[in-house]
Amino acid sequence: MKNKLTKKLILYFSLTLLLFSLVIGLAFRFLFSKQTITIHTEEMSRRAAVIADNLSDYLSEQDSVENDNSSSMHGMMGSGSSMKMDMHYASFIKFMDQLAMDDLWIVDEHAQTITVGHGMHQKEYSELPEDAQKVIKQVYAGKTATSNAFSNFIGEPTVTVGEPIKDTNGNVLAVVLLHSAVSSVHKEERKGYMLLLASILIAWIIGLLLSVILSKKFIAPINKMSTFTDDLVIENYQKPLLISEKDEIGQLGEKLNILRERLLTAKNQRENREQAQKDFLSTVSHELRTPVTVIRGSLESLTDGLVTQPEKVNEYHQQLLNEAIVLERLINDLLELSRLENPEFSITKEPVPINDVLSDSLRSLRLKAAEKEQILTLKTTVTQPVIIQGDYGRIRQLLVILIENALKFAPVQTAITIDTELKKDSLIISIHNLGPTIPQKEQTQIFTRFHRSQSKQQLDGTGLGLAIAKEIADRHQFKLSVHSSTEAGTTFYLKIPLK
Repeated sequence: MKNKLTKKLILYFSLTLLLFSLVIGLAFRFLFSKQTITIHTEEMSRRAAVIADNLSDYLSEQDSVENDNSSSMHGMMGSGSSMKMDMHYASFIKFMDQLAMDDLWIVDEHAQTITVGHGMHQKEYSELPEDAQKVIKQVYAGKTATSNAFSNFIGEPTVTVGEPIKDTNGNVLAVVLLHSAVSSVHKEERKGYMLLLASILIAWIIGLLLSVILSKKFIAPINKMSTFTDDLVIENYQKPLLISEKDEIGQLGEKLNILRERLLTAKNQRENREQAQKDFLSTVSHELRTPVTVIRGSLESLTDGLVTQPEKVNEYHQQLLNEAIVLERLINDLLELSRLENPEFSITKEPVPINDVLSDSLRSLRLKAAEKEQILTLKTTVTQPVIIQGDYGRIRQLLVILIENALKFAPVQTAITIDTELKKDSLIISIHNLGPTIPQKEQTQIFTRFHRSQSKQQLDGTGLGLAIAKEIADRHQFKLSVHSSTEAGTTFYLKIPLK
């Protein structure tokens, strides 16, 4: 796939360069052809002007040497006869013909007498076509003329420039006609085309080499991203993607790095969740196995008649009842925690007076506190009723779990203090006892399922109470935390936002 993308980039770049070359070639052909003819015509005009000036000077000298002006001019350009050329004049015309570098004609006003150089045609013309005569008349009017009217007469496409030969008084004596075959112009064009073709070919080769280099440079970060995504597919999230580009590819690389971090977090969470599920199943199995084993053993003893004394039978029945109660409580706590952890489970919120909930919770636990001769003490600086939005039963369950947990771990004949205090926009409820210290490391684990205290005290419980309390707090956006030290004892804090 990497090579395919590189080949596509090279192909697209080459086709673009080729199309560009074709457009440039066509534009060059159109403009260069017109420009070549224009430049060639201008050059012919300059040479025709030089020839006309030289002939004018030559004729003026001949007039001064020969006193008979009319006979001299008539001898050179007589009407109805060919131009008489002496040796002097023939040599001069030959020189002018060499200067012209094209076919040179010298024509009189009636286009009947022509002196022809040794260019394309070596014969005299006594008659010219009508279009050519119009050109001669235009030049005789004192203007430089450019035309292709002689093409048919000469037998091939020709550009003709006409220039007047004037005497010292400005009178037109004759016309210089300079003919150049268009084929010679096209010959120069072909040289230009060959030069253009060579230039385009060299540019295309250089462009192709550059396209290969630039394509590889462009593909390099994409190849890195491809390798990086291959690692993501196999859940290898250890190495980040290193791309130095600051363009859109660099932005894509940054997003892939963000994706890697999120996938790594999700992977860790999944592994932790899977491990937690394994631990949960293992713990549940262990917690259920104990009461089920006791119940089964007691029932087998009773069924097999191994226990027949009435007092022993009653003792076994009481044991069965106690284990059934423990089993029922464990199952209820598991169901309760499962419901609270389910995102689809919702609680009904309504105005709840937190003062009443707290008083109700303390009242229900005073008898249990009396069993260990413990004292529940409520200290509050809150004088006004505090109303919050929540579920009365769930909040009461949360407070009962926290206070009951304090009663369970607090020593006999000690006080459990419940403080309420308003701080800014929150109500802080703290439940303090002088029970065993919770180690710092363990303080982050006590809200997990089936966590058991490392205390030497053997206390009853399913290990789900604080996990349920944490879920209830999270559902109400309460903040539940704990602080424990040897000097101050253990305090649970419940922060309830009031806005």
